[in-house]
This record gives sequence, C-alpha cells and structure tokens, in this order.
Amino acid sequence: MAATQARRILMVHWDGAGNLPPQRTLTRELVRRGHEVHVLSHNSVAAWVRADGATFHPLATARQYSASDRLAADEEIPFFLAEVSGSPAYSADFLGVVDRVQPDIFLIDWLLVSVLAAAIDLPTPCVALDHMLYDPDSLAPIFNPILGRAGASAAELTYRGLLESLPLVLVFAYPAFSPRGSFAPCVEHVGPIREPVERADSPRGYRDRPFILVSFSTSFNENQRAILQRICDALAQLPVDALVTLGPNVAAEEISVRGGVELRTFVPHDQVLSSVDLIITHAGLGTVMAGAGAGVPLLCMPLGRDQPRNARRVEELGLGRVLSPAAAPSEIGDTVMDMLRDRSLIEASRAFAAGVMRFGDLQRTAGLVEAVC
Repeated sequence: MAATQARRILMVHWDGAGNLPPQRTLTRELVRRGHEVHVLSHNSVAAWVRADGATFHPLATARQYSASDRLAADEEIPFFLAEVSGSPAYSADFLGVVDRVQPDIFLIDWLLVSVLAAAIDLPTPCVALDHMLYDPDSLAPIFNPILGRAGASAAELTYRGLLESLPLVLVFAYPAFSPRGSFAPCVEHVGPIREPVERADSPRGYRDRPFILVSFSTSFNENQRAILQRICDALAQLPVDALVTLGPNVAAEEISVRGGVELRTFVPHDQVLSSVDLIITHAGLGTVMAGAGAGVPLLCMPLGRDQPRNARRVEELGLGRVLSPAAAPSEIGDTVMDMLRDRSLIEASRAFAAGVMRFGDLQRTAGLVEAVC
C-alpha cells in the first residue's frame, strides 16, 4: 500500500530479543508504504535493520549490548536500568540522531524510559511500542526514579502518566492478555503483528503420536541449558514426538536426547504450529502469543523477567498450566500427559484462537502510525 505522503520515521529500540519481531515487522510495512525509516539501536541488530529496508544508526556513546551477552540473573536488571532503559547516553545519542535526521515521528520501545523522557520535550509526535502485557504500574517502581532524574517534563510524570501523555501506545499482544481494567484512549492493542509464514512439511516422525514443541528464549539465560535437558529427559520417556528449538545460546552438543526428541537451532513457530499438540515454553510473550493464536495449549516454565506474569495470564485464561522451572523430569512428564488428555484445556485454547486475529493487525498498526503523522 502506498502512503499518501512519505514520512521520515525514527524508530528507537534495543537488542532485547522478544521486542524485535513486532518492531521489525512494523519497520518492513512502513518501508513498503514508501516511508523513510531510520533505526537507532545496538550494533548487534544492524544487519537486520538494513535487511528490513531501513537506515541503521549506531549508538555513538551508549554501551553496546546483545541479547546473547552472558549476564548472570542478578546482573540483568541492574545492567538494563543503568545501560539501556535509564541510560543518559542512550537519550543523548537519540537527540544526536534527531538533529541529523529531522524525523516527522518517533517510534520508541516503551522500555527505553530515558529516550521517551527526552522525546516528550520535543515538538515531534512520539509513539511508544509495547512488546509486553500492558501493565505500566507493575514497572513503575523501577521506572519512576528514572523519570525523576530526567528532563523537566518527565520529572513531573509517573511511568503510566508518561505513556498516556503520548498520542499512541501500540501494544503487540491480544487485548485479553493485558490485566483487566480500562485503558487510556491512546492505548491500542494491535496483536502480535507479524507476516504469516507458509507451513512447512510436518517434522513429526509418527503421525499417530502427539507432537510437542519446546521453545525457550532466544536471549541468554544461565538456567536455560539445565531446564532444556530436564525437559528432553522427560519427553524421551513419553509416547510423543518433540521438536526442541535451542536458539543461539545453547549448542546441540550440550543437550543429550533420546527417543522421539529432535533438536534444532531455530524453526519459525508458524511453520509447525498447525501440527503441534502442546508447547512447553519459558512464557516469553512472543511464544505465548504464537501458541494462543494457533489454539495450542501452553505448559509455561518461566525463568524470569516478564515471564511469570505472562504465565499467570495463560493459566487465568484457561489456556495452559504453570510449572516451576526446577520441576523434575517425572513431574514434567506427568503434566505433559495430563494436559494432552485434558479436553477442556484443548477446547478452551481452540476457542480463544477462533476469536482473535492470529497474526495481529499489521495494516491497522501502520495506519495508526500514519494517522499520528
């Protein structure tokens, strides 16, 4: 679709793994519509930005980061707050690109709080991109102090107040997953926007056996290898086929498999979900949205970050169950078999999928951005 007037758009994000798929999808659509898209982000995503047809701008002074950086669990949040979300250098780099590019609109990842704080003092309209469940009050204790140290306008706002002062907040999730309550008029749930992927041949070995997809984070987590091994040990004892996607941070030789378990580094979810009977996941929002949109029950074993909250919503909506990531193989195996036999869970998952746009509403999303321009 050609835009009536081409715009110069500045998108600001970071290499946070799960935030990138919807933001990249939106970039590609805006480029297809004839807009000039510029992206400020970490060097680790530069090749992807260029492949999407946008112009990449490196961070001039802010610290570089990659989703594969091996931070310990107790280091993640302090690092993120200091070097990404609350980084004065990140906001300074943003202002430098603004001076050079002179964009018509900003599209900013909602976790880049220092950048958002700088943006609201500028005359250019700003859109926040939310790749989590919309619940800003749960993040306020860690983000409000950042605003207190920011510019004059931001210092007077809470995190929710900052977001809801903007003309548009795009939430890349199904509305039912966000906590109940009213949303400000600027908050638009557009679903997990992505381009549909053609279905591949089913990788299952025995078509008369249940097929399990195991999908954990593409970003580094120090506990990921151990939990994947326990899941593989559990599934090896069951009359099932399983496809385990490892991501870039766990090598196949680190995991021992038996029975009907196959390891792959990466497989697009949408290529296989039509054949899947159950997903075992860390409950990252991308995997949760893919499973829920395809009507596949989810066994959630959250490792941290926003995953416990996502897992709770899966359980509250009747779309799956939650297990401790420390669960033994026997407990994992018993839960898998119980879920495969649970007709009410299967029917609830299918009913949910029937009521949503599986791939989100990309055309509406791009149209909302153009309307702000």
